[in-house]
Amino acid sequence: MADLSDEQQVKTNIENAYKVSTPEECVKYYTKWADSYEQDIIQHPTFADQGPKVGGDAVARVLGTRKDALILDCAAGTGMVGLELQKRGFHNLHALDPCPAMLEMAAKKKVYSKLICDFLGTNKLDIAKDTYDCACIVSAIFPCCHVKDDCFEELIRIVKPGGYIHFNMSEESLEDCERMEILRESTLKRHCDNGHWKLVEKRITPDYFRGERGVSQTFQVL
Repeated sequence: MADLSDEQQVKTNIENAYKVSTPEECVKYYTKWADSYEQDIIQHPTFADQGPKVGGDAVARVLGTRKDALILDCAAGTGMVGLELQKRGFHNLHALDPCPAMLEMAAKKKVYSKLICDFLGTNKLDIAKDTYDCACIVSAIFPCCHVKDDCFEELIRIVKPGGYIHFNMSEESLEDCERMEILRESTLKRHCDNGHWKLVEKRITPDYFRGERGVSQTFQVL
């Protein structure tokens, strides 16, 4: 979509991603963006999303030496989180994303043993209960039609007891999502109160994306 040097076009691409209103529009938009997504979001000096590195570090802190842990990269996109996990010694990785074009880009990295093309939400995934040691959602919870807090019940189902669910996002997005009831503190607390999970780590990361701070949270499934 954009040349690496075209800062205004990259900004427009990001702003337009926030405007999609249906799952179908989301897939259509990211299909068009797939080829230049990484150079826009990861490589561009102005934007440089640190989410994949933050996610890789967070998963490494809770899993430690368990390098054979089975990890589901949710809303995996082009696979940047998978690369960060591989750098940290993890090799048993699956990718979940609703956009075939993005998964094609992820497949080229050769870090995932399985690619799953599906949405993450209230729908039941074709994944057995208690399958994963960890599931992560990196930079994919937005105040628009991306991932919302209604997905956590399904993630709790497919992550083993004792396993982890991690997500991170910009602080600005977190505030917008709370206001728009897309990611609600009450939802996170409800799962804690109901004995579904417990919070094991919450961190603030400086200069996460476009100069904004990031919020990283990790829960352990009970």
